[in-house]
Amino acid sequence: MDRQRLMKYLDDNQERMIDDLYDFVRIPSVSDDFVQVRRALDFALELGRKLGFKAEPVLGGQVGVIEEGEGPETLGILSHVDVVPPGDLTIWKTPPFEPTIQNDALYGRGTLDDKGAIIASLYAMKAVKELGIPFKKKVQLILGTQEEVEWTDMQAYVQNFPLPDYGFTPDGEFPICNIEKGVMDVEMLFPIDENPGEGLFLTAIDGGTATNTVPGQCTAKLVKRAKRSDGSFEEEEKVLTAAGTAAHSCQPEKGDNAIIRLCRMLDDMDLSGNKQVEVVRLLLERFEDIYCSGIDMYSESEYYNGEYIHRNTMSVTIIATEQDRIRVNVNIRFAYGAKEEDFLSAIEKVISPIGGRIGRHTSLPAVYISKDKPFLKVLAKAYEEVSGLTNEFTLAYGGSYAKAMKNVVSWGPIFPGEEDTCHEENEYISINSFMLNAKIFAAAIADLVLSEDSFK
Repeated sequence: MDRQRLMKYLDDNQERMIDDLYDFVRIPSVSDDFVQVRRALDFALELGRKLGFKAEPVLGGQVGVIEEGEGPETLGILSHVDVVPPGDLTIWKTPPFEPTIQNDALYGRGTLDDKGAIIASLYAMKAVKELGIPFKKKVQLILGTQEEVEWTDMQAYVQNFPLPDYGFTPDGEFPICNIEKGVMDVEMLFPIDENPGEGLFLTAIDGGTATNTVPGQCTAKLVKRAKRSDGSFEEEEKVLTAAGTAAHSCQPEKGDNAIIRLCRMLDDMDLSGNKQVEVVRLLLERFEDIYCSGIDMYSESEYYNGEYIHRNTMSVTIIATEQDRIRVNVNIRFAYGAKEEDFLSAIEKVISPIGGRIGRHTSLPAVYISKDKPFLKVLAKAYEEVSGLTNEFTLAYGGSYAKAMKNVVSWGPIFPGEEDTCHEENEYISINSFMLNAKIFAAAIADLVLSEDSFK
């Protein structure tokens, strides 16, 4: 297979690829804006048709499929057209949905996560098609629309369509991420008390903005009640705020949890006892340690089959005082081999003594794919030959569509040492990385789909 012809096609079409990415990013396809998300999906499908592929929406537009070839095996490339909200517009140096090139990088929401990777994948498929060699296998670019939220799109696809035999999702990092931690969100619900007598009472505590973010701020409301001579009460309200450092909850050690910080401040005060104070003390005793020792779910080993899988971690990411209860979300990232039901049992055991109960909870599985799989050897070879970098098999701390199907790994688009601006203001992808992604993908696709060999 002629590597040079693949690379030349992509080099010759660089300007066209950048123009298409410009138009793609201009569509503000935030996950909950279904009109704009569908616009983005239609844009990708129409581009696929222009490049000569079969492309169609399925499941009422929840998913799009762009494909080429036939054969006994299918290579899947999983990606998504939805994006997270732009965040604080005052921090953006350029408008988030008006892509701009600065310092050889393309800025805009979705350039890195995941629209740049979609354009790179499409043109990689086209470069292979331009070789004129009959495909011996099918390649499918499977595009979701709700990856940044609850995955209703991919869950429906898995239940209704034949799945690829193997593949990758360019929604993480290079080199090959054959291991991903599992993800759980567990809602804990606690009753609250009125404050009938004298004393300093905690009335409310609120913090956190997203279930997958270590919170950077938390606020408590307190009331000091003193009895007057006539038997009535005088009340003085106070507000206490704690500032921490926000971080992605997949690596909570990078943040400073403002909820936990505020609980420490409250625990040092001479507060009158009530259910709210019991919740504060429980969070400190059982949920402060991010490595889950407080709920007896500490991981004794960081390795499986000699490969690094890290440890179980958890973060209290949201606390909200509602009319008659306190609602707390704990985000758990569990290592391969841990069981979701064990976490639920452990949490129920520690919260029930103070009247707590588990509410809504969701989970996505951990991923472990043996590095000896034949298709992974092809990906590794393409990465090393095109980039000149050494392949390794690594752990992905975050989550991707690799959790949705068997034999799918997270692979690209971020190279070792590059800044990861996913979900951040001023998101960008460098032009060099954008093109290098396309070239690596093209080499891997060609080696997989033009060969008679099986790579299962």
